[in-house]
Amino acid sequence: MSQQPPHPHAPGGQEAPTVSLRSSATYGPPPPLHGGGAAAGPPTGTNLMAILSVVFAFVFSPLGIVFGIVGRGQTRRTGQPGRGLATFGLVLSVVFLVVGVAATLYLTVLAAQFASSVPVDVPDQPAVSAPADPTEPADPSGPVATGPAGTATVGVADGDYGPEVPSEALAEQVGAQTGATDVICPGYLPAQVDASTTCSGTLDGQQAQLDNRVTGVEGAEATVEITRVG
Repeated sequence: MSQQPPHPHAPGGQEAPTVSLRSSATYGPPPPLHGGGAAAGPPTGTNLMAILSVVFAFVFSPLGIVFGIVGRGQTRRTGQPGRGLATFGLVLSVVFLVVGVAATLYLTVLAAQFASSVPVDVPDQPAVSAPADPTEPADPSGPVATGPAGTATVGVADGDYGPEVPSEALAEQVGAQTGATDVICPGYLPAQVDASTTCSGTLDGQQAQLDNRVTGVEGAEATVEITRVG
């Protein structure tokens, strides 16, 4: 220990104590924390699952429901923005899914009803007509039998254009030879070979057309061949 000279004011010439003021503490910045950096804050930006839930609500609603549920869980756990968007995507996906299922059921029922209303193809069967009842009268609208109906001899008279077969006499002979009624003949038939005219009348309950053709003329008489043409 070093010797200090006596203090001049110390009584009895004794040595006064010396006090050394020294700080054993060293001041300075606190030691750095292990890990190198401040604590990380909440993630920024809208949650990706929330965005996908809205997108897939229009594309594939079941997947949009899954993304909406996951997005709500992530935003609740981390505090990341997008919880409302995830809820909207979830609700929208559920609505679209319900509407799609209802539309599918409706179209299925409609298709089943349409299929049941379509007749099943049945192979064509040959038509079989019922036997005719002999007690019933013949159908007047049936096919008409045409062909020669008879030959008549009619007197020839002088007309404005020469010898002719009078229409009244011709109609009378046509009715007599064929059995037709209400026979009406045109007003002029020349008394010449191959001259012809058509009379009309009622035969067998049907309207009949009777062709009259002059086949010969001898003196005051003409021979007329009668043929039914309709």
